[in-house]
Order: sequence, then C-alpha cells, then structure tokens
Amino acid sequence: MDAENEEVQSAADASTPIENRNRNKIRRRNLPSESARKGDNLFDRVPLVILPDSAKVWYDGAPERIPDVIDAATSSKQQNGVVLTHEDENCESNGNASMEPLNNRERMKMGVIRGSIANPELTLGELRLLGCSSEGFVNDDIRRILWPKLLRLVREEFTPVNGLETVHTCIPNEVYQQILKDVARSGSHISQNATEKETESFQEQLTQLMCWVLHRHSELNYYQGYNDVAATVLLVMGLQAGLYVLESISLEFLERFMEKTMEKVNQELFYIFALLERVHPTLLEHLENVELFPHFALAEYTTWYAHKYAENRTLLHRLFDYFLGSPPLMPLYLSTVIVAHRATEIFNTTPDMGHTHKILCTLPDDLPFETLLVEAKDLYRQYPPESINNDVRDYDHKRRIKEQEWKAKAEASRQERERQRKLKIVQSTPRISYRIRSYKTITVVTILALGIYAFIRSSTGLN
Repeated sequence: MDAENEEVQSAADASTPIENRNRNKIRRRNLPSESARKGDNLFDRVPLVILPDSAKVWYDGAPERIPDVIDAATSSKQQNGVVLTHEDENCESNGNASMEPLNNRERMKMGVIRGSIANPELTLGELRLLGCSSEGFVNDDIRRILWPKLLRLVREEFTPVNGLETVHTCIPNEVYQQILKDVARSGSHISQNATEKETESFQEQLTQLMCWVLHRHSELNYYQGYNDVAATVLLVMGLQAGLYVLESISLEFLERFMEKTMEKVNQELFYIFALLERVHPTLLEHLENVELFPHFALAEYTTWYAHKYAENRTLLHRLFDYFLGSPPLMPLYLSTVIVAHRATEIFNTTPDMGHTHKILCTLPDDLPFETLLVEAKDLYRQYPPESINNDVRDYDHKRRIKEQEWKAKAEASRQERERQRKLKIVQSTPRISYRIRSYKTITVVTILALGIYAFIRSSTGLN
C-alpha cells in the first residue's frame, strides 16, 4: 500500500473508538441467534432494529439547534461541497426541499421538530416518529442533524478522512469499474443545469464515498442500486459526514443486499405476497395466475426508491426519513400497499406476465405517499414479519418449484431446437442413391461408346 493509501487507513484507524462502538451495536443486531446458527433456514431470524425506542437521543451532549424556518427556506445552493441545484429559486420542479419555500404544513412540522429536539430527554422512539410522520424532517438542513442521531452517530467525532482520491485502489478493480459505470448513470440525482465541472465533482465524490465504505468492510459486496442510495446520502450529508452515515446505513439496513448473492433478498420479496394474501387476496390470485413473482419490487426495495424518484428530492429525502426511522423490512410493506392501491389499474391490464410486470415496474409520479406511508406502518403493526414467516417460506418454496419447472421446459425446448437444427443439416445435403448413381454411369459409358463407334466408322469410310 502506498503512502496515500496508508493515509486513508490511518485516518480510518483514528476514528476507531466511536466507530467500533457504533459498528458493534449494529453488527450484533444482524448476528443470528444460536438456534439460527444451527440451521440453514433464513427465516429463523427477522432483521429488526435492536435499539429500543426508550433510548435517549442526546446521550452524547446537549440538544442541537436546528435552523430557523427562514434560514431553512433560503439555504444556499451549494451544501457541503455538493452542488444541489442551479435552477431559479422560484422554480418548483427541482425537488430540492432546501430551495423551495415552506408551505403551512411544513412550517407547522418545523415548529414541532424544533420543540421536540429542544427536549434533553428526547427518546429515539420520539425521533423516529418525527421522521415517519407527515412531512418527515421537512428540510435537508434538519436531516444533516437528525439522520446521524437516528443512526446513533456522534457528529463531533466524525474524523475527517484524507486520501480519498486513491481509496479506489483498495478495492478489487472489477468492482471499481462497475462503480464507475453506475456513477456515470447517476446523472438524474443532480440538476440538469449543472455544469460539466460540477457533474464531475459530484461523480468523483460519489465514487469515493462508496469505495471508502467497501474498503472499510470487505464483507460487503457492491450491488447495482447502491449508487442511488449513496447519491442521496451525499446530497444531504456531504462527503465527510456522508462517509459515516452511508457506512452505518449499509451495515444496519442494506447488509442483506450486499451479500455474495441476492438469494436472501429474493426470499424476502415474498413478504409482499404474504401480505397481499391478507389485504387483497383477489389481487394476489390475479398475480399468481399470470405467474408473476414479486421481483418487480426489487429495485424499490434495494434502493429505497432512490432510483425511481431521484429527480424528486423532496419526496425521496422524505422517504429516507421514513425508512431510517423504521425496521429494515418496511420498504416491502410500502410496496405492498402501493400494489394494493393500484389494484384497479392492474386488473385493467392485459392479463399476462409481460404486461403486468411492466405496469408494476413503472411507478406513477402522483402516488399519495403520505397516506400510503401511514397504511404501511399500520400494516406492519398488524402483521409484523415474524407473524407471516411461515407463509413467506411457503411462497418461496413454490417459487423454487416453479423455477425448476421453467428450467426443465427451457432445457427441453433447447434440446428440441438442437434436434431440429441437426435434422435440417442432414436434409439440406441429401445423398444420391446407389441405383441412381449406377444409371448415370451406364448412360455416360454408353454415350462414350457410341462416340467411339461413330469415330471409327467415319475413319474407315474415309479410308
């Protein structure tokens, strides 16, 4: 490792005490129990946030002050070195919560947040409720203070990391190359009016952010979609604080997505079917009849909707408020209520796998998310993951059987195509039968004999 890489490592080592404390807290949450270790059943444990709601938010010091409403509504166009937008402040299409004037509901929520976090006895449960309730944390200025608190990070102990320019050399090159490709496709996260220099700066910081986390935790594997989560963190937190926030999110919420395979994630997607069985059995029957699995929700689940709603920052950052204050499986509950909400649209679609899958993969821009978020939380209370594990296991078993059937049909089809191909080759070069070949030989010999006879006759006549 060269000198610059050693600088990255030394900077990481300098923050060991606080990070170890936070990381151990998170890793314990994901460690399986003794009974789970003895078996291979992935449903023996359900990933739930271990910290109780009664934990104190300000365990590390006095409450922090949040910006005043007027400050939040007129924050600068560039935050933490990351360009957020260059559109006119009166334009409402940029989706940037920090640039748009606050409406009455947002101003009221800001007042509630300010009064709540001024309380030195504020609990983690109350903070989670603030993020999950209507309007979320309202503004990115507040999120920069409260997201780390949701993750139990101490802002004052965020050790600045140097040498990020070469951190990519600490991860496998094939992973780095894939990151570069995905970062190049992350343009929807920044303003369309950003200059070339600003775009390059954003992409460089986004690459450094992900490479640093992957370098710090070699057990985590990069997956496509991780760049969308990282881009959202970068835009809110900036690079230096974003390093620790993304690290904590990766360990606490995204760890299942970052295993060597997505098998566990494929299984968890069937929570959608198990929940639909309870809230809309007719719709579930329709999806099963067209032989559709719930993998249409994979992108939303693994990116927290950051890929779909990258251009709508107001909505996307509000969704992150909600997910950071919820158990890790909550995105699946949200997907369930969204599918149920779109039941009429699905029933009116051509009843086949292709058309139905296309509809479900295309989320409308006008979904009533505040209502859907409340419904998702109520659904979680009514049917927590541990109460439907058996059904999820059954649906996953059906999936395996169906996939085996599809593979068998595909193999039979392949073999039939190969047989037909060989048959065509044989038929395209037919062999002449022996009898036909004999007749041709006799004909040629006869013609030659007649020619020789005629030649001899003509020669004799001349003599």
